[in-house]
Amino acid sequence: MVKYIPASKEDALNFLASHDAYIVAGGTDMMVLKRNAAGLLPKFDKDVLYISNLNELNKIYEDKEYIHIGATATLDEIYNHPLTPKLLKEAVGEVASINIRHFATLPGNIANASPAGDTIVIDYLLDAIVKLESKNGVRLVKAENFVLGVRKVDRRSDELITEIMFPRFSYDGDMWYKVGSRKADSISKVSVAGLYSITDGKISKFALAFGSTAVTVRRSHELEKEIEGLTQKELLDRCEEFVEKYSKIISPIDDQRSNKEYRLMVAKNITRKFIKQVGEGK
Repeated sequence: MVKYIPASKEDALNFLASHDAYIVAGGTDMMVLKRNAAGLLPKFDKDVLYISNLNELNKIYEDKEYIHIGATATLDEIYNHPLTPKLLKEAVGEVASINIRHFATLPGNIANASPAGDTIVIDYLLDAIVKLESKNGVRLVKAENFVLGVRKVDRRSDELITEIMFPRFSYDGDMWYKVGSRKADSISKVSVAGLYSITDGKISKFALAFGSTAVTVRRSHELEKEIEGLTQKELLDRCEEFVEKYSKIISPIDDQRSNKEYRLMVAKNITRKFIKQVGEGK
């Protein structure tokens, strides 16, 4: 097994071109997944590429279309940066402990592909794009297409996630709820994020994304299109109808943190609350 620390992004891509390796920046998920008995090194079963030292990937910047967050920017740096989207900042602020946030990264969270990953919910809601680079070029993949299942993502072995890109757009209101054993420093039982806009008395933008309620984050573009174009009163009048429709797109499970009945009830209650928030323009 090779443990490699590249001198540059180009060096890292050269390594990945010939090695199928785990890519580690903060390692906060990887060290748990590969944990060993106390006092022993992690059980890495293939090569490891450590990229935390690559300052060229530790950038947060904007252009006319996107806010770009580099692969090695830590959650703490993201939380404190003025360009960070509001909803992302709220979610980051409730991820694990401050010690973890000093090391963890956005690409690490989405590449881990846990259904309970808090920032992945925001990636889906804000139409984030994962930028992957290899010696063969650049590939851009929507976050909701990047995650294929639990611990499964659309990344080839020679590719490195170099940025998460958030399209620049405005909206009138938003919501972020994380339900866990504690306010923060705990894995989500249910997490829900939403945003909306009202134009000329009608709903011009509506989006909801659910975490910890299926094998991947769930979002329904079909339901969003059904709601967009309604007046606020029409949405309120159909509130229970849409609560039930949204409950059909999720499939919560029983596990050590909660049970499926509780998760479904919580998801429905939050959906109802958000619909009323939109309908009342609060």
